[in-house]
Order: sequence, then structure tokens, then C-alpha cells
Amino acid sequence: MAVASGASIKQKVLSWCANKTRNYEGVSIENFSSSWCDGLAFCALIHRFFPDAFDFSALNASEKEKNFTLAFNTAETMADCYPLLEVGDMLLMGNRPDPMCVFTYVQALCHHLSKIEKEKKDKEEKEKKDTAEEKKSEKMTDGEVETTTEKKEEESVGEENKGKDGKEKETEESSAVEGEKEKESEEREVEAQAY
Repeated sequence: MAVASGASIKQKVLSWCANKTRNYEGVSIENFSSSWCDGLAFCALIHRFFPDAFDFSALNASEKEKNFTLAFNTAETMADCYPLLEVGDMLLMGNRPDPMCVFTYVQALCHHLSKIEKEKKDKEEKEKKDTAEEKKSEKMTDGEVETTTEKKEEESVGEENKGKDGKEKETEESSAVEGEKEKESEEREVEAQAY
């Protein structure tokens, strides 16, 4: 199994971030430096996972301090991701933040967000599975009721037929017994006449 190189890991993290933020206006993630310099990329990434945390459309690229503060605080409280970057440091670095500093924080953030995404997906799949099992169980219960009802109807019809057959047999047996008695009686008469 091949071990991923540092460059391929960076590229995967960069692609993941770009994919998650592609529909955010004013955000174009192409590197770990200038793409993150105004804080909007951080905010977009956080907003993608926590859309109710803040109104992304109200953010402005010129309000860097506000954007960094919002992104780092929201990531810490909602994604449990400690801010490895300081707002003041990001502001001092200007339009060319240190790529290693940004990558280190973004990688940690991606790890936390991916974990949240997986947990959410697993929960949804479990709910779907539980719902499907409930529906299957309901169908089986309905089917069992139908089957039980059908069996009872069949048994009831069988009992009726059995009852009819039983009466017919009883009648036949009575007739047979009476017939035998008549035969015996006739035979006695014949015997008596013979003597």
C-alpha cells in the first residue's frame, strides 16, 4: 500500500475545501495562502456544515477581522476545532498568509468537519434503515393479520364442511344401521317362515 506524500495530502485537502465551498460567492480556494486571506473561505467552509450558525451572505471581504473571528469561534464551538491560527496573526500576514500555518489549521478543521459529516451521514442511514425495518415490520404484521384471517376463514369453512360431512355421515350411519336391522328382521322372517 502506497503512503500518501505531503503534496498529495495537501492537494486532497485543498480539493476537498474547494469542493465544499464551490457555491459560495466570493470564495475561490486555489491555494493555502491568498485564497484564505480575507476569512471568507474559512467562513464558507464552516457555514457549509453549520448553515444556521450565521448569515454568510451578510459577510464582507473587507471585514477580515470580523470574518476570522466568526470563523474561528464558530469552528471551535460547533466543530470542536481549536483555533490554531490567531486572528491578529492572520491580519499581520495580510494578503499572503503563511501557507504552512493555514494548511495546518485547515487540515485540522477538515478532520473535524469530515467527522461531523460522517456522523451525520451514519445517523441518516440508520434512520433510513430503521424506517425501512419499521415499514417491513408493519407489512409483516398486516400480512400476518391477513394470513391469520384467511386461515381462520379456511378453518371455519372446513368446520362447516366437516359439520355437514359429519351430519351426512351420521345420517348415513343411521340409515346403514336401520338398513341392517331391517335386513336382520327380514332374514328372521324368512327363517321363521322356513320353519
